[in-house]
Amino acid sequence: MSLLEKINSSTCAERFRNDWLKIFTCPVPSSNFLSFVAVATIDAPQHSVLSLLYDVDAATEWVWKTREMRVLREITENEGRVVYQLVSAPWPVADREIITRSTAYMDPETSEAFIRIECLPDFIPENPGYVRVRQMEGAWNILPLSEGSCRVVFRLHVEPGGEIPSWLANIAVIDTPYHTLCNMRDMVRREKYRNPVEAPFRSSKDFLRSYEDFVDA
Repeated sequence: MSLLEKINSSTCAERFRNDWLKIFTCPVPSSNFLSFVAVATIDAPQHSVLSLLYDVDAATEWVWKTREMRVLREITENEGRVVYQLVSAPWPVADREIITRSTAYMDPETSEAFIRIECLPDFIPENPGYVRVRQMEGAWNILPLSEGSCRVVFRLHVEPGGEIPSWLANIAVIDTPYHTLCNMRDMVRREKYRNPVEAPFRSSKDFLRSYEDFVDA
């Protein structure tokens, strides 16, 4: 079972709410670090959000604390892509580098898109100047609500490694979804994201939708 599927909404706590965004933090079995679930209504078409997510070169403009992001490998036959990400950490903590594989699916009936993010910590050699994140799991679900709006669900759990106390990381855990989704809300209005992206999506109805309790909360 996926780690994200093990999250029990009854044990989660609402940490932020406004008229378009809700953020919850959730304990994770066998971890001292909290995960988060963020649910946002974005006033932009679904294809604009997908175009932004696919535009790795623009990630430093909107993904919170990201110093660098680049594609390491495009995998053939709709098997996704492998991405390198360098994340800033406050001094004196070392910056984190993360290698992930993203695989995209789309429900042929509802057009809901699902992007699974899995950690590949040994894909390339480690840089001695950074700490390599060895455990991470995340997901994006993007469901069209109308021609000009969509619901975005962003879930993530990270084991940051190194010498970051869990109590300190847990205090700041909502910063990532809050700032990332606020930035997304602004970025998708740009002209370059008005056209649909031609990205490979697997057709599937069998993917992680274990977030409805957070939508309805």
